[in-house]
Amino acid sequence: MRARAEAMPAHRIDSPEVSAREFLVRLYEAALQRVDPNLLIPDALGRRGDALYVRSVSSARRREFVFVPTRLAVLSLGKAAASMAARADEILGDRVATGLVIVPSGTPALPLPARYRVIGASHPHPDERSLAAGQAALSLASSLGKDDLLLVLLSGGGSSLMAAPAEGLTLEDKARTIALLMVAGAPIKDVNLVRGALSRVKGGRLSEMAGAAGVVTLVLSDLGDDGWHLVASGPTLGLPPSPSEALEILSRYRLAPLVPSPVRSFLERPVPSRAARPVGQRFSVLLADIRSALEGAQQEALRLGAEVRLMPELLHGEARSAGHRLALAAASAGRLSRRQDHSPRRFVTLFGGETTVAVKGAGRGGRNRELALAAAYPIAGLTGACILCAGTDGIDHDPEAAGAFVDDTTVERAEQLGLDPARALVDNDTGPFFDKLGDAFSPGATGTNVGDVAFVLAPVEAHPAPREPADPE
Repeated sequence: MRARAEAMPAHRIDSPEVSAREFLVRLYEAALQRVDPNLLIPDALGRRGDALYVRSVSSARRREFVFVPTRLAVLSLGKAAASMAARADEILGDRVATGLVIVPSGTPALPLPARYRVIGASHPHPDERSLAAGQAALSLASSLGKDDLLLVLLSGGGSSLMAAPAEGLTLEDKARTIALLMVAGAPIKDVNLVRGALSRVKGGRLSEMAGAAGVVTLVLSDLGDDGWHLVASGPTLGLPPSPSEALEILSRYRLAPLVPSPVRSFLERPVPSRAARPVGQRFSVLLADIRSALEGAQQEALRLGAEVRLMPELLHGEARSAGHRLALAAASAGRLSRRQDHSPRRFVTLFGGETTVAVKGAGRGGRNRELALAAAYPIAGLTGACILCAGTDGIDHDPEAAGAFVDDTTVERAEQLGLDPARALVDNDTGPFFDKLGDAFSPGATGTNVGDVAFVLAPVEAHPAPREPADPE
């Protein structure tokens, strides 16, 4: 993908060589390039002889730490774990004594030396493979001594890939609790906090297991402004969440009476005092997040001659509601701006973030396709309006698509095929809808993950008021 984005000529967006969809795909590819681990890891990690150095990548506050560990272990976890581990190994080479790479099952294999163990685990729901991964991570951390170093490469998706339920809880207890939160539409920040409270490996607890060893964490964040210390439920970042915090979240969503009784009992019991343990040096670096991806898309849009509006507030909340925000962006920018030579320029609005879906139907799809379809009715009739909603990991709940395109013709074309857009939303069945329409966006696994993007290309002239969705009932 990166090579394609670099090789494409810089046509203006109003040029016939660049269709609306191709333009939006170019922005997506440019966003991915900005958050490519192959480019990010070398900025933060290096080796000089037996020493390795880790530095912050923020231009505002650059810091560098040098480590000369007796033994260096690498743990790479998340959707971008394979590409992050491979790039780090190119830099560190035989300085790595052992490594553990935990990826979603089915992730394409990358060449790694035999000193790395690769575990394919389950996403988005944990299973026995996730338990095996959790135990392997705990064993790795606890094997290190005070002169050793654990290098953790962290990306989104790790919460389900690595599981170790707290004492007295089963994987089913924890999975049911998290499923209830997700169905209720809880944001990932709240979900991850509850995960951490119910875990022996999340919420800083893996770092505790490393004891006096040093722990360095490089983070590719998919959580936007919610706090990158919660990526993959923060196994080496921050302090373990308290049971009272988790109970408050469950009560807020009225789920406390619905969670398994062992979970309630665990969260309600008094927290025992713990003896202080020696703690080694801890250092973490944010490599990139959704705003980094949006900056990449913004620069590509400007290079292609478009006017750009970068939305400062990240997308959040229910996907159906957020879809109307996208449509409003299309309508509000639905007039041509002109250059000094009076030639037209198209207008694109860039959104990033992550919405939620309160699942009520039995269909198949994901938050990006639901977000896109929610915008389809309001932009019907806005000639030239086009929207791409997609996950930067190339996956929209399931691996068959990253998201979808919608434009001013989506509703009309769907109805001509006998499809009901409103019913697809009610049934949470956006996957088959976009498959039949031919508008699913399927770039495949990208090797990175910083959340979701939505690019809104405005119509080319003024139009009547947006169409309201029909009542499916």
